[in-house]
Order: sequence, then C-alpha cells, then structure tokens
Amino acid sequence: MSSPSSALQHAAGSARALWLGAAWGAEAAAVLSLAGLSGPWLPAAAGAHLLAALAAALAFRRARADEPFLAFALVLSMPIVGVVGLSAVKLAARLVPGRGLYSGIHAEMAALPGPERPPESLERVFEWIQKQLSVQPLADVIRGGDPKTQRWAVELLERRADGAAVELLREAVHGEDRDIQIAASTALLRVEERLTAQIARARQVARREEASAAAWIALGNACRAYQASRLLEPVMERHWLSEAEAAYGRALEREPASRGATLALAHVLLALDRLDEAEALGRRALAGGASTEADLVVAEALFRRGRWGDLRALSRAAVSAGRRDDLLLWWSGEHPDETTPAAPPPR
Repeated sequence: MSSPSSALQHAAGSARALWLGAAWGAEAAAVLSLAGLSGPWLPAAAGAHLLAALAAALAFRRARADEPFLAFALVLSMPIVGVVGLSAVKLAARLVPGRGLYSGIHAEMAALPGPERPPESLERVFEWIQKQLSVQPLADVIRGGDPKTQRWAVELLERRADGAAVELLREAVHGEDRDIQIAASTALLRVEERLTAQIARARQVARREEASAAAWIALGNACRAYQASRLLEPVMERHWLSEAEAAYGRALEREPASRGATLALAHVLLALDRLDEAEALGRRALAGGASTEADLVVAEALFRRGRWGDLRALSRAAVSAGRRDDLLLWWSGEHPDETTPAAPPPR
C-alpha cells in the first residue's frame, strides 16, 4: 500500500496537470478569438485540451510531481505558439497594405468580353468530326485492316449512316472475320432502327403540330434520309420518296413561300425523274432570291434533259454573280471547253 504522503503527491500532480490543461485551453480560446478564428468548433477544442490533460495526469500518476507539469507545458504550448504566429501574420496584413502587383492585370481580364455562346458538347463535336471523315480511308480499313481497327471503322460507319457507309457495312458483313461480320450486321440493324425511329418521331410531331410547316419539312427530311441510306429495295425507295413529296407538299400548303420546302421538294422530284416539275420549282426558288442550291437544282434538270445551251447560260450567269460552285464552273465552260458539256467531275 502507498503511504499517505505519496498519495498526496499523486493527487497534487494530477490536480496540477488538470489545472494546466484547463489553463492552456482557456489561453488557446482567447488567442483564437483575438485572431478572429473562433467558431463552432472552439468548445470542442477546449474539451479536447481538458481530455488530454486528464490522460497525461493519469499517465504520470507514478512519476514525480513536476513531470506532468513539464510535459503539459511542452506539448500544449506547441499549438499555442502556432496560433500566436498566425495572429501576428493577420496583424501584419492589416497594418501593412498589399502593393497591388496584380490588380492591373485582374482589371484588364475583367474587362474582356465573355464568350458569345457556351462551347459545344463533346458529343456534338465528335459527331461533326465523324461526318468530316472520308469514307475511303474507312473502306481501306474494312478491306485490309486488323480486326481491332475494323471494329473501330464499323462503329464510325454506323454513326455516319449514309449510303456510302451502308455499302461498306454490307461489304463487312461478307468479310472473313466472324466477329466483324456480327458487328457489321448489328450496325446495319441499328442504322435502320435509328432512321425509322426518326420518321416515327417526326410523324408524331407533324400530327401534333399540324399547322407547322417546319414539322412537315422535318418529316420529309426523315423520309429522304431513309430513302438515301441504300438500305431499301428500289420499290421501297420510291415509296419513301413519295412520302417525302407528300410531307413537303403539306409544308408548302401551310407556308407557300418556304424556300426550304420548295427546294427539298425539287430534289425529291429530281430523284423521281419528274424533271419538268423539278425545274419549275427551282426557277420558283430563284425568283424568290438567287442561291447556289436553286441554281444546281435547275442545272441538274437541264443537264439530264440535254438542254446544253440553257445549262451553260444558267451556269455562266450564276458564276458571274459570284456563286462559284464546282459544278456551275464546269458547266459554265470555265473548265476545258467542249461543244456538249461533259458529265460533271466526281464531287
């Protein structure tokens, strides 16, 4: 059993340690308040100081009475010194104002105009890049690349979904690699599903907004895209051209001056070999305002009917007016002159 004197010494050491912890906690709270750092966590910090003091007192209960005091003085003074240094920094910042080295630069940047519109999304940029890709490099990959690059080419062709892309996907279906055959077949199915889904959505919108010419134009465009995909037999291609013709006709009923519907219908009539009607619509569009697309519609009708003199006169007038399309240049005679205009160069 311990003697009464040792018990008194132990009690005195514990009390001294508790007092020291409470004192340093109070001092820390005071310094933090002066430094402007007080907040809702301050009571928790003071409580942590007291718990640390109690733990240290228990740890040093068998040591000399002055050892807890020295340990607490060393350990608990460290954060206080840091807080005092922080207070000195804040005081110096208030007494010595900044030199404003970057204020001029910040003012100049603030005066710069912001972007006119937000940047395009990554998905839209990616789609644009794919549309710019030529089909020929993808054809070379499909015909002679390794399976990994062939699969990559199949994915790009699926996104293009135009006639040339569909032809290459059909070629890949008959390739040697079984996985590429399956991937190409799946891509063709997805292309057709996407095109038919576009038609279905456009048809719903046209029925819901029957008075809107834009809705009927969108339906006609969807039908034309399906027809031009080369997924269909000739009979079905003519069917969807007829559907597009009907949609553009309804658009013109609602908005007779619609230039977009007029030229779109003219393109459909060219595909249906109704050249007189296509030429009439093209000239109607030209009467409403000159444009390269209208020139090309009329020129195509004239070329396919063999009206060389009218074709050359139209092309020269368009080129003289500044509408210098490659086909118009060819037909105008600026390329090597011929009595009968030759077929246009491949575009």
